Amino acid sequence: MPISQDRDIVAGSSLVSQAATLAGVLAGIALSDYLQLEPGMAMALAVICLLLAWVVVEGTPAARQAWASRERRNEAPAIFWRRIGTKLVGLAALLGAVVIACSVFPFFTQSSAVQWVVEASHTTVPLSIALAIATIVYVAVTDLIARQPDDYLHQAGRAVLMQDFREEDVLFALRLLAIKCFFLVLMFSSGMAALADLADKPAWTFPPLSAAWFEGWARLVFLVDVILAAGGYIATFKLFGWHVRATETTALGWLVCLICYEPFFPAISHAFVPYGDGPGWESVIREGSAVFILWSGAMLFCTLIYVWATIAFGPRFSNLTHRGIITSGPYRFIKHPAYVAKNMAWWLFAAPSFVASGLTEGLARAGMLAIVSLIYLMRARAEERMLSRDPAYRDYAASIASHGLLAMAKRRLAPTAPRV
Repeated sequence: MPISQDRDIVAGSSLVSQAATLAGVLAGIALSDYLQLEPGMAMALAVICLLLAWVVVEGTPAARQAWASRERRNEAPAIFWRRIGTKLVGLAALLGAVVIACSVFPFFTQSSAVQWVVEASHTTVPLSIALAIATIVYVAVTDLIARQPDDYLHQAGRAVLMQDFREEDVLFALRLLAIKCFFLVLMFSSGMAALADLADKPAWTFPPLSAAWFEGWARLVFLVDVILAAGGYIATFKLFGWHVRATETTALGWLVCLICYEPFFPAISHAFVPYGDGPGWESVIREGSAVFILWSGAMLFCTLIYVWATIAFGPRFSNLTHRGIITSGPYRFIKHPAYVAKNMAWWLFAAPSFVASGLTEGLARAGMLAIVSLIYLMRARAEERMLSRDPAYRDYAASIASHGLLAMAKRRLAPTAPRV
């Protein structure tokens, strides 16, 4: 599905929306902890709280505006309902593909998210019926406000019904399905594990400024991030303007993205870049010292910048997709704040261990981590190539080049020529 040449700037979540996003996540975490829910139900509750916050703050106003500005069509009701039926057929086929994938591939069958869904399925029949009814209403309403109702879902339905269809749109639907299925299972499973860990070892129970205290707060930040990500993969609602405009189509773009996640990264990291296999950094920096507190604080600060970048996306977060150009939050200063912050945190964490390993081994392990950072650089370049098909991203990139963080630093460091 090609990116429209219309400028697709999405300033991103306003400060109010970002605050609502964070409040929704924290409310879900706090409520699940208060109710002492098991990890699967706790993760589901946290995501629901997040989605409700998004719908109330951003979704409802956007839907009202879209409904008020819709273009009325002069078409017979039979044509409308035939198209809705075709879309529902396409949606059912895509959901069927998800069920098959989650029943066949070990990555899905062995995931805690899929296992939880299977175990809880006997209690969710009323919820499934309610969701089915809501889906029919949503598809019909979205069709009414769409400028081009003949979308990829309609084309997928036509393909299932063996009618003429646009191959490009069906391939787009399959790519989108793969992205949502893989990452939603991954993020939901990661969130379940992080919530279980939070219940066993809450960050606030450790002595302040200790190693366990810093690690606990870093785990909490990670939990917030995966809940936000899981919500983003669910919230691809066109009614609210949160839909996917385009997906990555190149093999390199998919490779450098997927290699950063389970199950691929642990296998590659262990076999080729085991930069973390070495002495602990406590042998170089004593716990409780001023250097330790400053160093650990810097790592925690980097993780906060990383999750701030995810918050700025709001309901539009996902990998391998274009869902509007984000220019708010840390994206006002740099194009890839999440990748930069994440890699800085890794280097800060690993550098003392590199020193403790000795010159030869330390340089070798630093080289391994440099390969990981190179993968993220390639990932950033691949994303830029995809997004650059949108004129809005080219304008954004030019603005960052002229007024971003690096541009401001260069202007301050470079001597100005004296005026004659």
